[in-house]
Amino acid sequence: MYFVYNSLLSILTVFLLPYYFFKSKKSGEKLNLRERFAFYDQNLDLLFPAPRVIWIQAASAGETLAAQKLTAEIREKHPEARIIFSTMTASGKNLAKKKIKGADLIIYLPFDLNWVVKKSVKIFQPDLFIMIETELWPNLIRALDKQGAQIMLASGRISDDSFGQYKYLGSLLEDMLERVDIFSMQHQEAAEKIKELGAAEDHVCINGNLKYDIDLNLPTKEEYFQKRKLFQIKDQTKVLVAGSTHQGEEEMIIDLYQQLKPDFEKLKVLLAPRYVERREDLLDLCREKGTAAVLYSELKRNEIQLAEDTDVIIIDTMGELAQLYFYADLVFIGGSLIDRGGHNVIEAAARAKVVLFGQSMYNFKEERDFLLENEVAFEIENADDFFEKCYQLLANDQYRKQRAEKAAELIDQNRGSVRKQLQLVDVLLKQGEDYNGG
Repeated sequence: MYFVYNSLLSILTVFLLPYYFFKSKKSGEKLNLRERFAFYDQNLDLLFPAPRVIWIQAASAGETLAAQKLTAEIREKHPEARIIFSTMTASGKNLAKKKIKGADLIIYLPFDLNWVVKKSVKIFQPDLFIMIETELWPNLIRALDKQGAQIMLASGRISDDSFGQYKYLGSLLEDMLERVDIFSMQHQEAAEKIKELGAAEDHVCINGNLKYDIDLNLPTKEEYFQKRKLFQIKDQTKVLVAGSTHQGEEEMIIDLYQQLKPDFEKLKVLLAPRYVERREDLLDLCREKGTAAVLYSELKRNEIQLAEDTDVIIIDTMGELAQLYFYADLVFIGGSLIDRGGHNVIEAAARAKVVLFGQSMYNFKEERDFLLENEVAFEIENADDFFEKCYQLLANDQYRKQRAEKAAELIDQNRGSVRKQLQLVDVLLKQGEDYNGG
């Protein structure tokens, strides 16, 4: 089965290389194909080999934020270790450089080609490999296992799409799952899914969601009022933050703004697209709809000042969205009004905000259900429902603030996943020492 997988993956890689090249040119982001093929520009001789190496893999920006506190705690508890932090996307790597302070090396995850991952594993020789949420790569896991690394899935979850796709791997999936030492899953449903896929029951445990343990990083009083001044948020201003939006959703948000504006004169919208390179498209969209808009990056650089008749600010910077939730009265989570499965709802709820999202939240079912059951989030059925729920929440300050405070309390009560994952890290590192010593 590995032969078939590697043959298909090699062919697919050849066809995808032009796509990566043109994507890089279009977005202006360096995708660093050399690094993805395990040709590293850094002087790795200064770092490796090392007495202890821990490799943490987070797919993109959301997983990187989830891993932030865990990585910091591992660094504090194991100061002698070399920590590698890898990610698959340019946005994830850019965010990791800003947020993952404890890593000795931040790289792209190598392509799961047999010769590439063997080369990478040989260079780093990790003692422990930690995958965040859902990161099952057959060749990489096999190479790590053969090298003697302990392998852990932390804060694991299996989306409905992934569940169906993994089943196609057949015996390859069975072999891969046998090589993972611990599956530390977010909740019971995820645990049942990984067991149904073939994970040994005694290797599966439930230790919660790392995203509940996020650092809030409260702004200082000075920072808070500076940002309010930048956005011209006054006492009567209502702020809707639309986070991680996609094409097809922004049109509805601008329409919503225009519907709400007559009754909420000082309404402002912070519109944060999932992909910041779409900033110009959003400016064009606002012009077409007769709505004045500016780029947040230009405001920050003092290139322009916010005009009194400009209420839509396009957030075109990376890694700041979670902090901008502090200035919101309502938060909409994108990727949910179209078929994308939604995005992280915990960041907003933890900051005491009422959250709204569409019906496509299958990638965050547990978090969605948790917030809905406790009535601190609201599901949107269509554009009319979007308007009605926003209107009611913005008009009723007391009810909205009560729900927002309850949201923060609920998240606080569910913290603790990092501590449990750290205990597993220690167990695996000890097992690795005993194995290698034996």
